[in-house]
Amino acid sequence: MNLLQVSALLLAGLVGGGLNAVAGGGSLITYPTLMAVGVPPLQANATNGIAVAPAYAAAAFGSREHLRGQKRRALLLIPTALVASVCGALLLLNTPHSVFEAIVPFLVLAATVLMAVGPWVNRKVTKLNGGRALHPVVLHIGVFAGCLYGSYFNAALGLILIAVIAMGVSERLVRVGALKNFCTMLVGVVTCVMYGVWADVAWWAIGVLVPATFIGGYIGARVFQKIPERPLRIAIVVYGLVLSAVLLWRSL
Repeated sequence: MNLLQVSALLLAGLVGGGLNAVAGGGSLITYPTLMAVGVPPLQANATNGIAVAPAYAAAAFGSREHLRGQKRRALLLIPTALVASVCGALLLLNTPHSVFEAIVPFLVLAATVLMAVGPWVNRKVTKLNGGRALHPVVLHIGVFAGCLYGSYFNAALGLILIAVIAMGVSERLVRVGALKNFCTMLVGVVTCVMYGVWADVAWWAIGVLVPATFIGGYIGARVFQKIPERPLRIAIVVYGLVLSAVLLWRSL
């Protein structure tokens, strides 16, 4: 660990935390920065999963008032989210380094595409819902798929969960967001425990990223929200496309 590595992670944590507070997609900043400072892709993914978990818990705590009236729904989602998160973590723990390095460019590209189409998808699924609550099974299937993905590869987890939850329930976006935060917190708990015990993790990087993402989140909530979301989202998408292209070229 040297000053340049620490500085890069501090900056990535500040920017990533700020983006998560406004438009999401912070992992598209922190994950490649971990690789840039010399952390191998598979280790960087597990490290990033643990580093963002405290922020998930903070978001869930901050939005707890919007879970009122959804207590039964949230409690019923706990087994679904936990089982899915365990399955995703087990999948990552049993993925060979070579295989993960080969699919990383496509995972980054998928997360980038989700960043681009996320708002459109949210509008469409809400419109298709038509204000009617669908069968609870739809919600559980969507949350299972989202948490499985999130514990395997964290980027764009929030966007996925907002889309599937908005499709499965008839609630205002702020209440959908609170339920999303609750589910991401559960993913964070599982990844912290499983990756912390069994994965190869760069703890020194986590020690730098956790406080930086918290500070970035605070700054984002107070300052970044004055910046229109669309330019931020476009910048993240462009960055993600360039990054996925670079990663794909390096893997060839």
